[in-house]
Amino acid sequence: MKSAEKSGMIIPETIIIKVWVILGLIVNFPGICHAQTDTASPKLFSRLQEKGFTFGINETLEGYYNFTGGKRTGSAIASTFDVNMNTDLEKLTGLPGATLYMDLEDHAGNNPTDKLIGDLQVFDKHNAAPFLQILEIWYQQILFNQKLRVKIGKIDANSEFSVIDNGLDFINSSTQVTPTFFVFPTFPDPVPAINIFFTPDKLFYTSFAIDDANQNARFLDFYGDPVSVQPTRNGVLLLSESGLTWDKLPIFGKDGNLKIGLWKHTGTFSKFNAKNQQGAGGFYLIANQTLWKPAAQNNGSRGIRMFIEYTATDSTVSSVYEHFGSGVIWTGPSADHPKDATGFSAHYAALSPGLDLPDNDELNMEAFYKLQITSRMNIKPDIQYIIHPGGRYKNAFIGTLLLNFSFNP
Repeated sequence: MKSAEKSGMIIPETIIIKVWVILGLIVNFPGICHAQTDTASPKLFSRLQEKGFTFGINETLEGYYNFTGGKRTGSAIASTFDVNMNTDLEKLTGLPGATLYMDLEDHAGNNPTDKLIGDLQVFDKHNAAPFLQILEIWYQQILFNQKLRVKIGKIDANSEFSVIDNGLDFINSSTQVTPTFFVFPTFPDPVPAINIFFTPDKLFYTSFAIDDANQNARFLDFYGDPVSVQPTRNGVLLLSESGLTWDKLPIFGKDGNLKIGLWKHTGTFSKFNAKNQQGAGGFYLIANQTLWKPAAQNNGSRGIRMFIEYTATDSTVSSVYEHFGSGVIWTGPSADHPKDATGFSAHYAALSPGLDLPDNDELNMEAFYKLQITSRMNIKPDIQYIIHPGGRYKNAFIGTLLLNFSFNP
């Protein structure tokens, strides 16, 4: 990969090209970064939407600086470009409840966990080595008056399972998926899978998945080796999640949900004592709850929400065998900025004794503010303080600046 050097920081050429493309779009097509009505959409896109085609383009630029501790101080930069197409097959072909989805993603730049911090929780959910792949391509069918849903294809498991609804704006990976679920096929390595969802009513749901989660699942990976993060060369992941959702809880009188997940992987894993183990498993427990909403906007997105999660797995094969996390987020701190958000979270990870590390735990604390500049552009300053990163490094203080552009014609 070619690069350019500026102020001592190596910037990959692919990121430089992306920045110039985005700046060109902003300068020449200002409407991309401002709200538009459907009638302002180009005629071509309007016609495609009528046929059932919708498109999305997203670019995320991230700059990191580690002020102290970790593996080393200094900076890193990364970029994630995503373009997707959703096809409503009912509009296109008349097949009721059918959807086809495809998502192309390119990731470039440094992996700041490897380069700067060395933490086991992975402080940024977009930490990965460079890759280009069809991140997702799947077919979905809804049946029996929306009570049964079946999805098959290459699927990001975290889009359906272990979703922490009130943690999505945080960047720490532990707020997206627990580090104890070390075989979970989400970014950067979605894999071929079959998902089945049963929702008999608004209160209860249950779901099941079979994922080909192993190092040989390289389906539609064009560049890089994203599945190398999988710890086993064989076997499949069996995953089940059930949950309750509610509109009002007696204490808070607001909406929330409770999710319980169980998983089992059939592959062969290397234990920390150099022996092999057949199979691994674990569970997760997630609760999301709205604490407060403005009385005038009880059905809007503004409000204060929180989450709690607890998870565990086998300490003989997983670096993190127990994890507890919690956080709170305030969306729309003022009526003038309803899409802004600020939050704080803390995640405690118990590290396996088999690693024989100087410290047996790791604690991550994160705070951020997301400023919605336009309907299609936001900027997010984020700070994290990590105690015992990787169980071996000095406490780290790292700042991240995230700039996100999205375009949905």
